[in-house]
Amino acid sequence: MNAKTFLSLFAALAASTLAAATPVIRAETVTFSQNSSRLVTIGYTLESADAIVTVDVLTNGVSIGTENFTNIDGDVNKRVTPGERIVVWQPRKSWPGHVFKNNEVSVELKAWDVSVPPDYMVVDLSATNALVRYYANANALPGGGLTNDIYRSTKLVMRRIPASGNIWTMGSPSTETDRVAGREPQHLVTMTNDYYLGVFPVTQAQHLLVVGSNPTPSGVRGSDSDYAPVYGEEYQSLRGGSVSWPTNGHAVGGASHLSKWRNLTNIDFDLPTSAQWEFACRAGTGTAYYYGTDAASMGDYAWYSANAGGKLHRVGEKIPNAWGLYDFYGNAWEWCLDWTGNHNSDPVTEPVGPKTGSSDSYRRIGRGGDYASTVGSCRSAKINPQNVPETTTSGAFPHKTGYRLSCPPQLKW
Repeated sequence: MNAKTFLSLFAALAASTLAAATPVIRAETVTFSQNSSRLVTIGYTLESADAIVTVDVLTNGVSIGTENFTNIDGDVNKRVTPGERIVVWQPRKSWPGHVFKNNEVSVELKAWDVSVPPDYMVVDLSATNALVRYYANANALPGGGLTNDIYRSTKLVMRRIPASGNIWTMGSPSTETDRVAGREPQHLVTMTNDYYLGVFPVTQAQHLLVVGSNPTPSGVRGSDSDYAPVYGEEYQSLRGGSVSWPTNGHAVGGASHLSKWRNLTNIDFDLPTSAQWEFACRAGTGTAYYYGTDAASMGDYAWYSANAGGKLHRVGEKIPNAWGLYDFYGNAWEWCLDWTGNHNSDPVTEPVGPKTGSSDSYRRIGRGGDYASTVGSCRSAKINPQNVPETTTSGAFPHKTGYRLSCPPQLKW
């Protein structure tokens, strides 16, 4: 840098009631330099506790845009232990022009308490011991963001759902099309914890990479099947036949597919509850669809019976909801943890569903509709009973479907 550089630091801290100490980055520990090849080096000291550290670069107090420094490396976008740390950035490669206006630059470092992590988590599924990185927003994701197919194949991207403390209305009014009254009564639900949820449903490429097989029938895989959702997965195969939600909580069978996800990543992945799925799908809305009430607009948001051509399609092609989550409607039904059963209108906190399968032929809940579903089956409140093999009755059949992963924000490393 040819002229004098002015450096300012805003060390923002995420509050946490769970940690014994609060992570701190003090302004006087921060350094900034740029050498003759324009490589930028940022130094800082993290104190008091582990943190997830993110960085923003500003000129004249305005961010240059997180998409312009996605090639940063070092002690950033991951869990960092206390001590002196270094971040490097090559603006020549990621910021067109790489010029600091009026010779003013500031760096904003944020130390997130590990129990309240950034909004986006990315897990590298191609690593022997999966690497986990965190980003403050979707634009900060390396490789051009969600348009890059690495996020449909070798990397899993998840969004933190701001659920803690929210009271919302689950279910549907009697006026909604294709409604089964006993399954969808409107009632107040209190959420107590945030959670991560997949930005996309798990794709065939991701399932094959982690599980080692692809159960999706060849007739519906589509021309871009690697990046389409997996379809044909059984609930028992996912969670294991020796455990049962909610009796055994989030435990999964040792030979289950979710066990393989956990062994690779050391993250407590599971299916979302029905309430978690619907809360995330709605993204703060109370209408039949997260975009409003116009059924005729469904084609802009989903692959379903009117436009899918009887096949699955790649995820992320339609318009997402307000929280940046894709493919909630159509394409592939998604498993939830809960048993299907009749519900009442009583308020409930963090519901887990019935304790046993006492109705609907002992079936688990499927959500969202699929490529062959009507508009009514793609509603935010729609509950579809999906058969599970060991409890099917005479004349019933196992209903196979897809899934979207969930996990708590308080992760294990």
